[in-house]
Amino acid sequence: MQIRRLLATSAAVALTSTALGTVATSAGAAAPESAAASVSAAAKGCVTKAEYRKVKKGMTKTKVHKIFGTSGKLVTRQSLGNGQVLEARGYQTCGSRPGGVGISFLKKGKQSPKVAEKAGQF
Repeated sequence: MQIRRLLATSAAVALTSTALGTVATSAGAAAPESAAASVSAAAKGCVTKAEYRKVKKGMTKTKVHKIFGTSGKLVTRQSLGNGQVLEARGYQTCGSRPGGVGISFLKKGKQSPKVAEKAGQF
């Protein structure tokens, strides 16, 4: 139960951290005007709502980064003992509205880190 609470908290922290950074940097940003502009925005390392919806619990970090087209920003990494490591990453959302995505990845032993929790604000 304690690990589950920690996973949810780390996803929320990553989301908050990313959303606050987006608010600070998006003051002068304009909304994409066309499909081409949306593709251009995605190439700059932001996450769309459709991409966010594709991410499911249990997916590897590598797969998530392929879907998003960015590795985001490491917010925190913490050893939980028993060979488990919790990593929270934040990602900017595409568009002119402030928002962000936070994902908690849990690595168990030698396994690849996998999505444990996610949170998004669009």
